[in-house]
Amino acid sequence: MPRAIGANCRLLMSPEATYGTAPAGGWMRLPFLSCDLGAEQPLLDADVIGVGSSRDPAAPFLDTVTVQGQAVVPLDLVNIGHWLRLLLGAPTTTGTSPNFVHSFGSGAAALPSNSVEIGYPDVPSYDLCTGVRADTLELDFSPTGPATATFGLMGQGSVRSGASSEGTPVSAPYTAFHKAQGAISRNGAALAQVTGARLTYANGMEMVRTIRADRKVEGVDPGIARATGQITARFADTTLLTQAQNGTAAEFAFSYTIDANRSLTFTLHEVYLALAKTPVEGPAGVEASFAFRAAYNATATRMMTVLLRNDQAESVYA
Repeated sequence: MPRAIGANCRLLMSPEATYGTAPAGGWMRLPFLSCDLGAEQPLLDADVIGVGSSRDPAAPFLDTVTVQGQAVVPLDLVNIGHWLRLLLGAPTTTGTSPNFVHSFGSGAAALPSNSVEIGYPDVPSYDLCTGVRADTLELDFSPTGPATATFGLMGQGSVRSGASSEGTPVSAPYTAFHKAQGAISRNGAALAQVTGARLTYANGMEMVRTIRADRKVEGVDPGIARATGQITARFADTTLLTQAQNGTAAEFAFSYTIDANRSLTFTLHEVYLALAKTPVEGPAGVEASFAFRAAYNATATRMMTVLLRNDQAESVYA
């Protein structure tokens, strides 16, 4: 009997026209490293007295269905745009082939939903999750290694079957970004001596639980968006320390660049730094870790902008 192995699993995604309703087509097969999105329905104890002739419990009952999880995906040139659309909404696209610029912005009033299918063809079993929205994004910057992103997902429902609903999915060419291609800038100037950084964006999603016969949540609504993180740097100058002491804001950009026509840049337009110590922990170099929070910027009219440069037309992420 075949057993499911991760190497054969597939992740398919397609935008929904109606929330919670799986589309008939438009499926995309996306690369991923891991995914635990799926439905859970816990059993609750029934502490009823007098059912039997002893202290043994009555039968438990099933509670509300919860669909959530995380997807760890590579930062690549084309497919990451579909995840960014789910997180931030459809972009504004400018430029001409082969240099299209897709601009995603934070704080959209309404966010799209997708259907996501996790396929286990060895069994076979296919888990179709509908009404999926992206709540969080986590990025880790370091000098070496593959560049990845972790998306926190929330959905409405899940149905398992023995056949896929994919039809004929499309796959985009895979071109990965790597951490060695990364850079961090402050107010347009390269930030030196940075040994690592972390960026977290959250939509503040809330599951809306109502009384329903199917035990699903009514939906997933966005709340206040937040962008936070941390920058760790060798203590070679007082640029970040002075900003933290003064309580002033600066614009920070976190980017990966292959060439002039292929790049991915996360810009936080108004960033505030928390004051950090500069501890001496031995004879090695001294490092300081500055926690940061971003805020709405009146000039940019948003907190964060993500620019994706590739050769994909506007219709790809519409």
